[in-house]
Amino acid sequence: MSGGPVGDDLFRLLVSSVRDYAIFHLDVNGRVASWNAGAERIKGYQASEIIGQSFEVFYPPEDLHKCARALEAAQRDGSATDEGYRVRKDGSRFWANVVITALFDGGKHIGFAKVTRDLTERRAAEEERVRLAQSNEALRLRDEFLSIASHELKTPLTALKLQVQSLLHERAALEPRVATKLERIDRATLRITQLVDTLLDVSRIATGRLKLRAAPEELRAVVTEVVERHDARARAANVAVSLHADEDVVVHGDRLRLDQIVANLLDNAIKYGGRTPVDITVRAEGDVAMLLVEDRGPGVPVEQRGRIFERFERAVSENHGGLGLGLYVTREIVAAHAGKIAVEDRPGGGASFVVRLPRWVTPK
Repeated sequence: MSGGPVGDDLFRLLVSSVRDYAIFHLDVNGRVASWNAGAERIKGYQASEIIGQSFEVFYPPEDLHKCARALEAAQRDGSATDEGYRVRKDGSRFWANVVITALFDGGKHIGFAKVTRDLTERRAAEEERVRLAQSNEALRLRDEFLSIASHELKTPLTALKLQVQSLLHERAALEPRVATKLERIDRATLRITQLVDTLLDVSRIATGRLKLRAAPEELRAVVTEVVERHDARARAANVAVSLHADEDVVVHGDRLRLDQIVANLLDNAIKYGGRTPVDITVRAEGDVAMLLVEDRGPGVPVEQRGRIFERFERAVSENHGGLGLGLYVTREIVAAHAGKIAVEDRPGGGASFVVRLPRWVTPK
């Protein structure tokens, strides 16, 4: 663009119309000498309110020392750049990128050009990115700790359990009081082992190391085995467990993990079902294998139904022990089998946990 009155007027019009940047002129003493639309939008002042005032008005009190230094650096080096908080007319602060350029005419210093960008949103996004990164790193370290701690606990727990069971095999030679204490130790050891196994599963899920050894499995056989294994616990809790299972409901899954799904849901029903009967149903619906574990207890409030499948979550209305990991692990195992799990209202009252898994179709 050539110089001259027309070119100068066009340039001034261009600068005055810019709204994304505050672009204005300071005199040699740092007083505002011009004001554009962007400056009005970003800083909140009308031109008539700010022209003639020192640009120190834009700085918070703790940064006033920067003003003189910025002008000195710009005059010495040609320009000066800074990022920091600036103050609007209404007293609110915003994060700004500022460039101050010294202006000369024929070697004579005639003032400064100041360009300010409002980077508040970008800074907030960066702070959020850093916060998320720190949060993810904390989660990674937690999962790594859980994995290491669980593996380290597993070995001594296994040895302890073997020793206790060895002594219990000689129960007849023990004093009744000693045998009773050993049985309590055995139950406590089993409980700790289950918790450690759950933590290991959480670690495997978090690191993508949950592997399945899949094969065709009849779901009724898996459920029957779990129910028989839990018989003593159910009777001790005064809970009647009924099984209604169709034959030939076959899924392609990991036997141990399918067992874990059923066991976790049955444990959950016994714990939270308020000592009411538990019904387990296995049936086929088209190409879907259905597993239902239902109790007649207080049920699960609608607002909690998504949350209870998250890590370290439990129904807030209950006061039971545990880490709140069982349903989370169950959900992840179901998902690994390409299935879905949900909790619904049971007709007549109670909770109904419904697992849907793809049925296995024998290759032709």
